[in-house]
Amino acid sequence: MAEDLENVNVGHYRSLDLPKNLALRVKLRKVTAASSIPVASASRLGSTAESLRNVEDLGQEAIEMARMGRSSHEATSGDQEEIIVKWQEKLFSQREEVFYSNRPNCYSVLQEQYHRDITNLRHKNGRRNHKIFTYVDNDDYANTEEVCKTMTTDPSEMPHYLTNNMVHVRRRNIDRRSARNRLGHHGPRTNIVTDDQRELAKQNSHVISTPFKIMYIMADLSLDDRVGTLDDEYILCSIKIDGTGQITIKPDLNSSKSPYRIQTSGDLKEVYEYTLEHASQEVTRDEKEQEIKSYDELYNRHAMYLASQVGSEFHPLPQAGVLNTSIFGEIVSAEDFEYDGLYVHFFMELPKYWSSQGSPHLSGVTHTCFVKATEKSNVAHFSFPFEFHISYQPPENDHEDFIRWPTLFLEVLSVDQWERFRTEGYGYITVPNKAGTHEITVNTWRPTGNGLVPKMRRFFIGGSPELEDVTYVKQPAGSEDHKVLSKFGFKTATSGSVRVKLNIVQQYQGFMESQKTKKKVRTMIHGVRGFGVMESLAQVLDAFQRARKRMQTARGTLPSVR
Repeated sequence: MAEDLENVNVGHYRSLDLPKNLALRVKLRKVTAASSIPVASASRLGSTAESLRNVEDLGQEAIEMARMGRSSHEATSGDQEEIIVKWQEKLFSQREEVFYSNRPNCYSVLQEQYHRDITNLRHKNGRRNHKIFTYVDNDDYANTEEVCKTMTTDPSEMPHYLTNNMVHVRRRNIDRRSARNRLGHHGPRTNIVTDDQRELAKQNSHVISTPFKIMYIMADLSLDDRVGTLDDEYILCSIKIDGTGQITIKPDLNSSKSPYRIQTSGDLKEVYEYTLEHASQEVTRDEKEQEIKSYDELYNRHAMYLASQVGSEFHPLPQAGVLNTSIFGEIVSAEDFEYDGLYVHFFMELPKYWSSQGSPHLSGVTHTCFVKATEKSNVAHFSFPFEFHISYQPPENDHEDFIRWPTLFLEVLSVDQWERFRTEGYGYITVPNKAGTHEITVNTWRPTGNGLVPKMRRFFIGGSPELEDVTYVKQPAGSEDHKVLSKFGFKTATSGSVRVKLNIVQQYQGFMESQKTKKKVRTMIHGVRGFGVMESLAQVLDAFQRARKRMQTARGTLPSVR
């Protein structure tokens, strides 16, 4: 039976829906029969033997042959059959009807169910099928001729029991070709011997893990006057559907092609033709719209579920020409300050064209920390984290070559057990224009004031000179238009240092475009503006430093004149 299906086309389809609506239309027709053999007609010549002796010219017509075909016996309804078979629909053959109708033959639960089904069919109009029947996935049937290949052409050869067991086992996926190409090694890459004896390991390594269901559409091609046997059953089509939704139909549908042919193995050698057509009920427009609506609702619920699991704190991709910068910082420690009980007040100043994405308050205050004496200095460990999200969006008509980056100002203060507050130092950090991790040590200073009174106040009752505007540390407010910045006469004293750690993340569409064009973008300035100016300025500074070193080296070699 399987030899007739070896060289036919196999149809592979895929469906995301349940296969319960799958249906095929099968048309079976008998082409030749024993009655189609020509039969001699002796009606015109009487006795055949006597007529042959009286014929003088053998060229004349001696015997009249009947016309090919079944003119005297027209095709009966048993020679043609058309039926629609649904997925996993059980259609009984005549042999099964006789077998399952006898109650003593039924032992299992499935056979009991088949006995009740046949009893109900007999109470009604009987079977709607004649020669076409089916074997479903629950039936104890396997096409061993298709899966158990023999080694020779001997029809009496029987497959070994190991061959029958290896039908449901797949080979290991070993790249033997690449293994042979390696120098000095001709074995497989993976270890073919495993010590894991668990059932799960055996299942994952050997047994096919994809579940599937199969059904066979059969034909009982026995004579009409007797009950067929297993030898009279022939496979018309096999349908296999696995868990991934792949549908395998062998042979493929041939509604517009030539029909398939089957020749019986008996003495009569009868020939049958059959066709397979797709007969599933088409989805109506209302049902299709309802299905699309259901899928949309399902996808929306799934998207909402994923959003609830991930959270809504992710920032979308910035628009073209906009730079998003996320600063994840940490006030690590402070050391070498005069008094104990330190805390740091910090805030960020945004230049022109910069704005805050989250909270408008870009500031914070650390906790009070007492110093710890080490071999070299007294250190106060804060480990205070902070987070700022800012964006830069210049107007289209702006032609400035340089970008003014935000500044992080630091003010270190102290408080003792008598609640005497003192200013310990001021400092600032210009946010680096390069993404990544940056560890910066900020050296601070504090104003001392004029005379001895500020020092005595600081020691006895607390309080010390402080800046009214903290931005004076970098550049006083209102001095942007002045060409010269002078702080002459302002008295300060060197104070301790603060260690700050910054993790900077930048988002800019120019970075994505650089990845597509394979161009290197080192900093945000290279992607936004000012690349040529910054590049030329860096080259000038490097050349100046090299020339200065050469001049110092040359000056050191000159003889000294006294």
